[in-house]
Amino acid sequence: MKKLLISIISFAFCISTASASEVPQKGYSTNTLKEPLFDSAQVALESVRINNWLNSNYSKMSYEQMKGPREHLYYLIDSHVKNYYLAEKAILPKEHDVILEQLFLWSERLGVYGGSKVYNAIKSPKSTALPSFMKLPEHVSISMDNDLLNISEDAEGWSVTIPYYFMIWGVNDFEATNGERTQLIAISTGASKDKSEIGRSHATLMLLYSPGDDISAFRKYWTQQIGIGKDAEKKSLGVENRHSYYSYDPALILHKELVVWKEAGGTYAVAYLGNDGTYQWNRHHFIDFLRSLKTK
Repeated sequence: MKKLLISIISFAFCISTASASEVPQKGYSTNTLKEPLFDSAQVALESVRINNWLNSNYSKMSYEQMKGPREHLYYLIDSHVKNYYLAEKAILPKEHDVILEQLFLWSERLGVYGGSKVYNAIKSPKSTALPSFMKLPEHVSISMDNDLLNISEDAEGWSVTIPYYFMIWGVNDFEATNGERTQLIAISTGASKDKSEIGRSHATLMLLYSPGDDISAFRKYWTQQIGIGKDAEKKSLGVENRHSYYSYDPALILHKELVVWKEAGGTYAVAYLGNDGTYQWNRHHFIDFLRSLKTK
């Protein structure tokens, strides 16, 4: 263990100088890739601690109990990516990264869709590949494309890309309480400091799709589900003349936005929610996500 700790700390201070030939997180702003929650030394130490803790406790945890460790894992992943970007202007190391491998070893085991895809792409050649633990709905697939994850649905014909360090914690195809078949993807963006009691959080992106064509009913239902009031502010997004409905809940310090539109194949919505501080920091990626979404 002592040797492992020394090698991880050494790695944190001597990040590989491999250069990236590709544009980092293509289609997504890099303006958020600064101010990590943890510096390199803290990430190195915390990655050892969480690995040891999970080795001792993972087998006894329920899915509900995984939420806290899962979020902390992704705080560490987010900080490690930001520290690497500040040094190398890339987000996916070109050489083996022992810290990233150790963190993503636990990703899908803690309920993150596509975590095994990332692990298998960045692991040492000597490490055993991981199978997928999380079952995806029929026709939905997740694949790694350089430093992006691609989520695609081949029956309804939509796809969207996100940076590989975003956390996909919900993928569902179900009948909503309004009786409409609905596909839902729930994602946590990068982390940042916020005004909550613990002082940090991820923002949330949700993609919603229904093959139905009643956009008024779809908008009304999801506006109510997300808790956006009738007095919501209308915001221009600069994406195909779309606009969002925005509201702020001061009791929860929670900002909420929802954009809804109709296409030939059905009705879509994207929701963006974040605590005060995190909402503002990550809002770039709400717009980036909308631009990256491809439909029929």
